[in-house]
Amino acid sequence: MIPASLRRRAWIYRAALPLLLLLVFLAGGCVRFRYTGEEDLPAAWRTEVTGIAWRLPQGRFASEGQLVAGEEKPTKVRLEEMFFRGQLRRSAPADVIELTTAGDGAFTARAWRAGQVAAELRLNGRIDPQTGWLELSDVPAKENQKFGPVATSLSLRVGLGADGALYVRAHGTAAGVVLFVPAVGASTVWGRWEPARP
Repeated sequence: MIPASLRRRAWIYRAALPLLLLLVFLAGGCVRFRYTGEEDLPAAWRTEVTGIAWRLPQGRFASEGQLVAGEEKPTKVRLEEMFFRGQLRRSAPADVIELTTAGDGAFTARAWRAGQVAAELRLNGRIDPQTGWLELSDVPAKENQKFGPVATSLSLRVGLGADGALYVRAHGTAAGVVLFVPAVGASTVWGRWEPARP
């Protein structure tokens, strides 16, 4: 369960985003939006994510997967970037990510490294009755760019395809200062991860 202080902070970020966008625009700052919709996905992915026969996200998944973020081809991405952003060092990535989801939407993600749990996340999610997607909001995300801290809000939609792969749609917003210039961004990206090999 997310502590009340984190829930309050995430709500403040979301509520302040429209005002911040306006201020950044008026101040001549940088505003960047990137949206990746279902129509932008590879054909095989589209078949999986548009169906309604979803299973709850359960099992162990390879940490390294693929991300579609507006580019023509998927790029490499680590699954811990979805659930543990800013918590694990890139020099010591997770071996596998283990997910469990209860019928009421209670969700747990564990990052395993060298046979031990390196990070854990517990959230109360919502299962969309129409599609079977697990929806997670206010996912903790730490961002600290080399030019300073960045305020981040992250929400995820998670599901298993008929192919057994994990699919995640991530929508995030971020605000901060880059080289003394206010900067705000929002993006929606999709990722796919294969089940971990035994």
